[in-house]
Amino acid sequence: MNRQVVSFLSLFGLVLVLSVYYILLPTNLFINVPSTDKEVGTIINPSQDVYFETLFYELDAKHQEVIDENLAIVVSSEVSNQQKEVALNAILSEKEIISLENTLVGLIKEEGYSNVYVEYLDNSIKVVVKAEEVTNEQAAAIFTIVFENSETNLIPELEIIS
Repeated sequence: MNRQVVSFLSLFGLVLVLSVYYILLPTNLFINVPSTDKEVGTIINPSQDVYFETLFYELDAKHQEVIDENLAIVVSSEVSNQQKEVALNAILSEKEIISLENTLVGLIKEEGYSNVYVEYLDNSIKVVVKAEEVTNEQAAAIFTIVFENSETNLIPELEIIS
């Protein structure tokens, strides 16, 4: 073959490959962000701290894992109706626990604490509060909220983070 034909075919193949590549790229990679004269800084939400966000993320993942495992049992055709009923009750129980945790978080936040975390454990209720200092009366108020709204005999564990 002629050198010109080989060069032409090589360049044509390169153009073809590149055009297919750019056609298949997601379009949002080429969005132009308008520039402004304002300085852009990091936005920090002071109401939630990273520690509490991590705790909530892990708790949500744990709850979702329990629900997903039981949903897999419910939709399975290989398990008995009794096992499906147990799985449905476990899902309802988990959703009730989520609701109670959220209720306790809201009630404790009403006492003036900006960051609150509540988790039902096997034999206790873990309460984490962000505060500089908590007096005995404030701790007793938190325990009272937990006892009055948890409807269980679980003992609360109070952890103070400053």
